[in-house]
Amino acid sequence: MAEKTETRDGTLTTYLGDVQALVSHGLQALERQTESLRKVSHKDALPAVVHGQRLLQRQEAALRARLESFGGSPTAPVKDVVAAVAGVAAGLIDAVRPSETVKSLRDDAAFFSGLGIAYLLLYTTASGLADADTAALAQEGYEDAARMVMHLDGILPKITIEELREGNLDVTDATERVKAMVTKAWDRAQPLGV
Repeated sequence: MAEKTETRDGTLTTYLGDVQALVSHGLQALERQTESLRKVSHKDALPAVVHGQRLLQRQEAALRARLESFGGSPTAPVKDVVAAVAGVAAGLIDAVRPSETVKSLRDDAAFFSGLGIAYLLLYTTASGLADADTAALAQEGYEDAARMVMHLDGILPKITIEELREGNLDVTDATERVKAMVTKAWDRAQPLGV
């Protein structure tokens, strides 16, 4: 018989702590972006980042409360070091390209995609361990992340065209074509081909 090495609450605490650390790191990056995007001409960029920031603030509070209900700490030292290193790397990237709105929003889309996967794993773990409260929190987080990615998918083509035009390029507005491509790509009825 296999020896039980983890406890239910310990496993949930670990997963909650991992997602909380990810959310905290993302929040720091979005706070920096909020300041840098105040000066850009792209009217859709700042509201998207501010919405993402508010969403992460709400998620961080919910994750912190749930983590503390298990007796866990939202500020585990190892996770703080990882977040600090990642924050420095993000800061260096911001310093190299401070005025490129599309690249900032692209990074946000990548972050929220990864966050969605983290919430998917938390939901799976919580459901498998019969923790309805954590599963509900994870479901809400997953849905928030998915909506944020879809919103960024919707505004990135327009902002990309705007940035290309700011570079004095002769650009055709391809936003409708891009929307059709995105819709087709996200159609779940399409077979994977595996």
